[in-house]
Amino acid sequence: MPDPRAKSSATIPMRRISVVLVLVCLAALPAVAEEARPSRAACDRAKLAGRAYIECLTAVVRTSDQALSAALSRAHATIDARSELTPTQKARWKNALDEAHGIFLRYRNLECQNVAPYEGSRGIGAFEERLACLIDKGDARVRDLASRYGGP
Repeated sequence: MPDPRAKSSATIPMRRISVVLVLVCLAALPAVAEEARPSRAACDRAKLAGRAYIECLTAVVRTSDQALSAALSRAHATIDARSELTPTQKARWKNALDEAHGIFLRYRNLECQNVAPYEGSRGIGAFEERLACLIDKGDARVRDLASRYGGP
């Protein structure tokens, strides 16, 4: 009778196939993540050369910051509209939200200023990566606030 602990010859190739499939899927993730970046959708590097690309990113950063401010204002309005809360509770909630948002901004700015420039395909100090990071992180925060407090 064969040893039940012994691996069958079919098990080893199946494991290799599974490992290869996992590696292929993981290798595809950065490409999918790159395509999904709002900064890439707003400013296509292939269509905009040099300065025009940076100007596009800079304009989108301004728009992104405005959208972020509007999302925070909508969150405040949503809190103010809660009739079951006392004015003190509303004030505490808005203060806590403002504090959390301030921490988000500090994180975003640190990440985008000091980390993102190293992550670009053009090497250290890629200014466009900083701008793209600001856009992407701002977009994620707007979507987060909209999902919790309503809005576009």
